[in-house]
Amino acid sequence: MKVTILFPLWIAMMGCFASCVQSQETIITNVDVFDGNTLSENVDFVFKDSLIIKIGKNIKRKQGANIIDGQGCTILPALINAHVHVAKAENLKEALNTGIFAMMDMFTVDRRANYLRSYRDSFSYAYYYSSNVGATVPGGHGTQFGVPIPTISDSTTASDFVKERVALGADYIKITQENTMAKLNEAQLHELINEAHQQGKIVIAHISKLEDGLLLAQQNVNGFAHIWYRIPSSASEEILSQIKNKGIFIIPTLSVIEKLFEFSDSSELKNMLTMEQVLQELNKAYKSGIPILSGTDARNFGMNYTTQLFDEFMLLSKAGMSNIDILKSSTSNIYENFKLKEFSNLDENKIANFILVKGKPHINMADIYNEKRIWKYGKVVIPS
Repeated sequence: MKVTILFPLWIAMMGCFASCVQSQETIITNVDVFDGNTLSENVDFVFKDSLIIKIGKNIKRKQGANIIDGQGCTILPALINAHVHVAKAENLKEALNTGIFAMMDMFTVDRRANYLRSYRDSFSYAYYYSSNVGATVPGGHGTQFGVPIPTISDSTTASDFVKERVALGADYIKITQENTMAKLNEAQLHELINEAHQQGKIVIAHISKLEDGLLLAQQNVNGFAHIWYRIPSSASEEILSQIKNKGIFIIPTLSVIEKLFEFSDSSELKNMLTMEQVLQELNKAYKSGIPILSGTDARNFGMNYTTQLFDEFMLLSKAGMSNIDILKSSTSNIYENFKLKEFSNLDENKIANFILVKGKPHINMADIYNEKRIWKYGKVVIPS
């Protein structure tokens, strides 16, 4: 008797469950779509559950589909800030609510990095990547903040430093070569970068002077965490060609350089280029074909983890970058150069991580500040 009573009830429950999990296609109509590399105008963007179904014109619309009018709006892939120092988990939530799906931390203590990684699978938080502690020497950049950190010295080799960071979960290796402080020597750089590459990690280096960048380029570093801004730093076509041919990318962090100039006294400014000269150096690098990635270096100088990235876009525009290339600098350029598995350009059968922006930032970059709707894994992110 129990079986004959429960069997129909089980069937009914399964039918209810099936109806609950069914979902509709959503179609954003008549919208401009920047997929990470190219722009498609006035198309339909179709997604269902967590996947993009189709992007194009004259798409047959299924009965019962959820229709969103995208007229006058633009769809962008997941934005990423390629240079930050995250203070707390709440910063990851703030970023996602602005359309920034991930942040690349460029130096933090191991304990904080591993704690923030625990939020990676949380729907309401931006994805967190980190170098953990950056590679430096006693008295080098990163030691001045009064927080005990491991340094490369007679007791810790460059290879051991890399192996320890990798064991602790570092996503990439960060080097700090600040010209005004103690620096890693050539042998240490060689050992460190070689070991990182053997461990399958890319290496990004803090620089402030072009000569440090050239030494790092010779050692096959993957990227510079700043554009050079200290005197004398003026890259010739030959130098820029060498950097490009090495496959090195630049995260200019114009935001923090602008703040540095603002808060430096006259004696410090004498050792720096002007902001206009920095913009010219970036323009030369951009025109030479070196990949440019967007990053702000927040939280330095109290910069936020949200709209500061859009301020960075405006500074990149001042440096002469096209709007499309600025959008690439925060999307596909980062996905490709950091070899990210979690993010990709917008295409059929790819994860539906995207932003719907009111306006057309590919035409007027200031539209990037406008109202946005954000979808993560095909679900709307509701700011909290």
